[in-house]
Amino acid sequence: MEKAYNESDRQQLVYSARRGWLNDPNGLCYFNGAYHLFHQHNPYSSAWEAMHWNHAVSRDLVHWQELGTVLAPDETGAVWSGGAVVDTHNTSGLGENNGIPPILLFYTAAGSVHTQGIAFSTDGGATFRRYDGNPVIGPLTQDKERDPAVIWDDKAGVWRLMLYLGDKSREFALFQSDDLLAWQETSRLTIPGGRECPDMLMMTDEVTGARQVIVLEANGNYLAGSFDGGRFVAANSGRFFQRSETGRGIYAGQTFKNIPDGRVIYLAWQQDFVRNKVFSQSMTMPVELRLRQGALLAQPVPELKVLRCEEDTGCHELCFATGGETRYLTIYGNDIAFDGMAREVRIGAAKLRYPAAGTLHWRLFVDRNTMTLFEDEGRLWYGCAIHRWANTPLIGYVKPQNLEIHHLRSIWQ
Repeated sequence: MEKAYNESDRQQLVYSARRGWLNDPNGLCYFNGAYHLFHQHNPYSSAWEAMHWNHAVSRDLVHWQELGTVLAPDETGAVWSGGAVVDTHNTSGLGENNGIPPILLFYTAAGSVHTQGIAFSTDGGATFRRYDGNPVIGPLTQDKERDPAVIWDDKAGVWRLMLYLGDKSREFALFQSDDLLAWQETSRLTIPGGRECPDMLMMTDEVTGARQVIVLEANGNYLAGSFDGGRFVAANSGRFFQRSETGRGIYAGQTFKNIPDGRVIYLAWQQDFVRNKVFSQSMTMPVELRLRQGALLAQPVPELKVLRCEEDTGCHELCFATGGETRYLTIYGNDIAFDGMAREVRIGAAKLRYPAAGTLHWRLFVDRNTMTLFEDEGRLWYGCAIHRWANTPLIGYVKPQNLEIHHLRSIWQ
């Protein structure tokens, strides 16, 4: 294990930066056999300030190699969140005659006014430079519009961009473009409970076979529907993860673009308690999203099973079942109740609605300072920060049915 990634309070099952503050994942994309993760980063302090974009890559969604800063603040301001596209057909014209499609990063330049800019790579993501024609959008408001997300709409044959317009209106604006450079606003929408960090994705419903457009935001609220010209028409709504009332938990994720096998992989910021002089915060586990009768389901990617090992490392995956009774579980001093009668899970002060009646199967991942709970069908996903109380066992109180404990090795090994 790399010594730099083995501090006592560093997460061992998910990505975190070697040094500095980390928050929103940005520009998630797949290219040339690698998953590219960019993220909000302050390389000079373990507190939020002076946002940069940091870069890491993975071949398996589990083990990550940190590559370093790709975008730093300049005269236009700090570099806030955004998305990425692989411009396979070079519609932007930014590619070079080397057979490598350009990768475009869309970001918010957070200066005295907020504008949206592009940085691009013509060498497969090794280096990036800012587009000379920036800004490509804005300024539009005085309310810190931010977080551009971009997808290709193959039905209409246009690129679409979704932008958060600020906390006063909590509206999202939709834009379209033929070349990724010149953008025209087409409509606005709201997502109930929604705020910042939008994402757009196309999914096929596994029951109906219908192709749906999903728009989502930082808290996990989403709308499923379709585009009618430049407008989005919602048919269903929901929330595919749940957050702690304390404000800690899953937040501000997005999906990897350009995955060739059609999988939809989502990664978010896992807010936790870690505040030290070296680093702070981590990502969630990557999850695979599915669409079933208009509802988004979230399950941990199967690649994570490679971490199972025989040695007790202090990090674990617990698999078990619950029924109509109440079952209690204490994990390193943190209480969980599965109340089949009330149909809720209680973790600390949080109360989570059961996704269905009857016997349910669960997977609980225990890292050094978080717990992450999944209902096996993908109908409940919840992450929370924890403290491990001294001299407490992994499991206390009444054990659930058919309990299996898998020890998990560090992703840094």
